Amino acid sequence: MIIPRFLSEGQRIGVTAPSFGVTDPTDKNRFDNAKSRLASMGHPVVETPDVYTADESGRSAPAGQRVMELASLLEDPTVGYIVSAKGGDYQFEMLLHMDWDHMERHPKWIQGYSDNTTLLFKITAEHDIATIYGGNFGDYGMEPWHRSVSENLEVVEGRRTVQGSFPYHEVGFADRVTGLEGLREEAPVEWVSPSGDVRFTGRLIGGCMDVLEWFHRKATADPRRFIERYAGDGIVWYMETYDMDESRIRAMLSGMERDGWFEGVTGFVFGRSLFYSGGDYVDVVSDALSGFDVPKVFGADIGHKAPRMTIVNGAVATFDVRGGSCTLEYDFGR
Repeated sequence: MIIPRFLSEGQRIGVTAPSFGVTDPTDKNRFDNAKSRLASMGHPVVETPDVYTADESGRSAPAGQRVMELASLLEDPTVGYIVSAKGGDYQFEMLLHMDWDHMERHPKWIQGYSDNTTLLFKITAEHDIATIYGGNFGDYGMEPWHRSVSENLEVVEGRRTVQGSFPYHEVGFADRVTGLEGLREEAPVEWVSPSGDVRFTGRLIGGCMDVLEWFHRKATADPRRFIERYAGDGIVWYMETYDMDESRIRAMLSGMERDGWFEGVTGFVFGRSLFYSGGDYVDVVSDALSGFDVPKVFGADIGHKAPRMTIVNGAVATFDVRGGSCTLEYDFGR
């Protein structure tokens, strides 16, 4: 597994928009604050031209242009870390234009969540480069920073290998007034394991289930090489959903099991769902995965309901879940 070089002092952070662009004035205020804050910490920010543009559907630019702008950050020797401006619905359009050999020649940390699963999953599962499922760039613009944000930067800088779960989380979206609003502590965080306290280790892979379902259904991603190479280390699948219902989740999980996606699994971690509909989520997922006698954890700090842990695809991670909380520790040397 290629672990990109950690962000060093003075290196720039690149921002690009692989799906939606940012046009709301409050988002722009948030980005301006993020740039000022990061520059004061020794990391100037460079943005590609697509960050503040959007067509009538929300696309930041034509797919080929989005690919070229990402490539420009990969090629720039002063950029050590690339963060997505936003999520969206159209990142899949980039896949036909991607030069994966170019990606492998210029491995760098690339981060985002939701629709960004499209690139992140492919880069790690098929091209053996670690990526980060974590906040989009706007998270760096909140004031003050939440612990999840400061720890995110510390992981990217190579200064942190252990994270602890958070006490509270948001329950949904909310309109911003200034753009600098911090994280809303609206409900207690509780990591739930139906089998009680658990500890398990494996290489992380996963992302947003809405994208993973498309990958599996359309056969547009193939994790078999990743599974064959790393099954001996154990594999931990993490997932969270933006807007899926019970029937889609059951069909997706059973199909993945049938096609060998979960071979070598040592644990499953599920983030808080945003717009799920159906029966009790824990019961539904546990039943769909009943053929796997491994830990299954729910309510994780992953995905659409912030705060978010920094989840490193491809890295060996140990989850220690007890009493409703979790400690996550990385071993970047394996």
